[in-house]
Amino acid sequence: MNRKTAYANLQTGRVITARNFLRAPLRSDEISLLKTGGSDDPASLMALYQSGGCDEGITSPLQQDAYLAVVVLQDLDAFTLRRNKRDIQIPRCPTGTIGFQDLRNAYSSPKYPVCSFSFVLSKAFLQDLRPGKGYIATDLQESTSYSTRDDTLLHLALSILPAFSQPNPNRLFTDQIFLAASTYLTAKFGGQQPLDMIRGGLTPRQEKIAKEYLAANIRGNVSLEYVARLCELSAPHFARLFKRSAGMTPYQWFIQRRLARAKHSLETSDDPLPEIALACGFADQSHFTRTFSRIIGVSPGAWRRLHRW
Repeated sequence: MNRKTAYANLQTGRVITARNFLRAPLRSDEISLLKTGGSDDPASLMALYQSGGCDEGITSPLQQDAYLAVVVLQDLDAFTLRRNKRDIQIPRCPTGTIGFQDLRNAYSSPKYPVCSFSFVLSKAFLQDLRPGKGYIATDLQESTSYSTRDDTLLHLALSILPAFSQPNPNRLFTDQIFLAASTYLTAKFGGQQPLDMIRGGLTPRQEKIAKEYLAANIRGNVSLEYVARLCELSAPHFARLFKRSAGMTPYQWFIQRRLARAKHSLETSDDPLPEIALACGFADQSHFTRTFSRIIGVSPGAWRRLHRW
């Protein structure tokens, strides 16, 4: 089993395989999965799917209590989508068009050349998106026409693609992208505006617990779910409250802490850049340099020269 067909949840040891996602066996297809959502969430994930359309048979997500949002990453020719034994003719889909399907229904389609990105949102995860009274996030409306371009969802999908080539992608980042996509899809297909219903932020105690844990695990691959559990909150609720309290997402705060430690090392030591990169939790020097330059505005080497003691 390789990374193209499975992703092990880092904290529960569970493995989600392609066979748990698609009905048809994979032959010429390639699929990469990133598991997200809570440890008791059976379905939520992100998937990069490519097929040359050469095999006989059909491709179809398994029926489950979840929603599937599909983003077309390369222009797609017209095809037939079968929903509960009824054929739907889908016209040509340019890059960036999306479909939104309720997986309680049975979907299938003939094999065809495709490159797409999928967000699978379980009802269990959507239930945690409920921040207050009167808000219901579990009854969303399907959109199977694949006729609408959605730049927001396309950009979210493109932003997470590099994580699929990493052996150990940053959990806070992948969780944050999935949460952003879920919140957006809930607002788009449920007619809700959940963020407007949230008042206040974390309690001082919760904020202290979260920040102390993140700071103490600056080199680790921290999951949003675990930090939220420390604060006795669901991951979506914790992320929203953290942003209101800190003015940035947990992932942004985490990266700022890594960069602060890196700045201190650059200013006060002669440690080589590869050592500083690893000590501050970056995958390698290249990752460190890209992130530092993008956020700080100068390279680590330039910062060292400008701020030597």
